[in-house]
Amino acid sequence: METGKILGIIGIMLMFIFAIVAAKNFFSSTDGVNGGIVKDVKADAGNAQVVELSYKNYNYFPEILNLKYNVPAKIIVDTNKVKGCFAGIVAPELGIRKFVKGSDNIISFIPNKKGTFIFSCAMGMGRGKIIVS
Repeated sequence: METGKILGIIGIMLMFIFAIVAAKNFFSSTDGVNGGIVKDVKADAGNAQVVELSYKNYNYFPEILNLKYNVPAKIIVDTNKVKGCFAGIVAPELGIRKFVKGSDNIISFIPNKKGTFIFSCAMGMGRGKIIVS
């Protein structure tokens, strides 16, 4: 076979795989009314806000983290699910830049700015929002 035909077949196969994954994500069940993208914030004994961050449907879960202004926050990352480039979490506007691992999976900070801030993996593939109010 010619190289062009082989590349064409590979391209068609990749588009087919992409369509299947997109359809799966579109028709997959969701968690709760809000699609499972927002999770309630808990408090620990030291009165810090605690949010658990995981991985689901090819992105961070939950995708939206609601935090209170000027209250210490802890994002506990499930390193059994958050792997690869997703383990490098950055939110430049909040001063967050951390590569999490099993022995160091907590991101502690004080959200000292109000607004909506994007967080992502180091490569920008996985994304979410931190809303501070």
